[in-house]
Amino acid sequence: MRAVRPIFQRIISKTPATPAEPLGTSDLEIFSDQKRAAKAFTDLAQSAAGFHIAPRTRQIFGKLRPVLIGWLAKAADPDATLNQFVRFVEAYGLRSLFFELLVANPRLLELLVKTFDGSRFAGELLIRRPQLLEDITRDPAFDQPRSVAENLRRLDLSGADANNIDPIRAYRQRQLLRIILREILGLATPAATFTELSDVAEACLLFTARLLGNEQVTIIALGKFGGRELTYGADLDVLFVGDDNRATQKLMIAMAQPSAEGNIWAVDARLRPEGEKGPLVCSVETYQSYHEQRAQLWEIHALSRARPVSGPAGNRFIEIAQNYWRKAGQRPDLFVQIDNMLERIRRERGSGLDFLDLKTGRGGIIEAEFLVQALQMRENIWEQNLDRAIDRLHEHGHMTDSEVAKLKNAYALLRHCELVLRRYENRGVSTLPNDRDDQRKFAVRLGYHELDAFRRDYVNARDTIHALYEQHMEFRSKLRDSTLKPLKRGTNRECP
Repeated sequence: MRAVRPIFQRIISKTPATPAEPLGTSDLEIFSDQKRAAKAFTDLAQSAAGFHIAPRTRQIFGKLRPVLIGWLAKAADPDATLNQFVRFVEAYGLRSLFFELLVANPRLLELLVKTFDGSRFAGELLIRRPQLLEDITRDPAFDQPRSVAENLRRLDLSGADANNIDPIRAYRQRQLLRIILREILGLATPAATFTELSDVAEACLLFTARLLGNEQVTIIALGKFGGRELTYGADLDVLFVGDDNRATQKLMIAMAQPSAEGNIWAVDARLRPEGEKGPLVCSVETYQSYHEQRAQLWEIHALSRARPVSGPAGNRFIEIAQNYWRKAGQRPDLFVQIDNMLERIRRERGSGLDFLDLKTGRGGIIEAEFLVQALQMRENIWEQNLDRAIDRLHEHGHMTDSEVAKLKNAYALLRHCELVLRRYENRGVSTLPNDRDDQRKFAVRLGYHELDAFRRDYVNARDTIHALYEQHMEFRSKLRDSTLKPLKRGTNRECP
């Protein structure tokens, strides 16, 4: 861990931390279970396993303890965070050396506390493999994002082959941890985090496809993968274009199948023609015929973020997709149908408590995305990334300066909420917790000191999105169809 020191000195010189104020060595009022917390601190100083602890180690911990309690006081869940900290110390070993390092590098202590508090997923990774902390933070490029090309270069050195893809799984785990640490340290904004997650996912998909001999099948990214806006716990929405069904099935299995290293990434290809009932891989001609004769509007709308990732047919597919997407944009009932799609998603996927439905609720994430994509289709503005699409709508005079600022700020808050929610367990959560104390913990992880302040900003953001949606979607001139068919034959997929 000695190599951590110069790296952290370089990083923290850019973003100095405000030291946590010690609360006093006997002040355990921040913990819900004070008896358990007291035992945890005793175990840290004396070793729960009964091994002899040198007097110097106890002396160093005496210096560390008040600072540790100070950082825990700022945590959303001090009890759970302390528990993970104790487990990490036990897994790390070399207790005296580690405590010395934390006393000398308080920003490292801050990082650990914030990581254990902000992501149980990341905490469990560190507890299983404490050396990852050193491996990641000693990298001279830790404070820089990592591109698809750089990820591919490192994957080439991983030792993976067609018969052993565990190194890819391990690489993906390390990169998720690296991204979480960068985000928690403030080295990456939420928008930059979305890009980094997308780039790691794309590199892992490309590398695995190459190892398994699937390079002649074209991969088209959809949804937030297409827009390079992935968050934690997200699947990769894709279409496969070509004729090698067997190789593509092998790729899907390899990506999703877990081992002791976890999986690589779940891939979702249900937005293909005929959904799960249709073939996994279709030719360009099949896609063209389907979109010409049978595709519903929502299926064409789902192409709004289509982006070729690999393979020989990418450009041809996009040309065909743009053609039908452009035609659909001229339909007189475009806004009516897109609004019907939104209402259907709410009925099928909503929790029943609109306030909690961050993604599907009134003024939620999907409403903002459908607004932008409807305007894109109407005005024939092809752009997969939502933020850039808003800019292009503004450039073409379809949104004012004020509308752009309001929409971007509101949408950014909701996406940040989603990022923090999903980061905790790296799971696809799209609703706020219902319990008030859990909401408070979430608000703290988001950076708020008071739950009411978060709730106010959250409600304002959703009200802003809904007002813009109503204004631009011309609600007064349309009727909703209340007898709509499911979105996808044989699936429960929502449009991205």
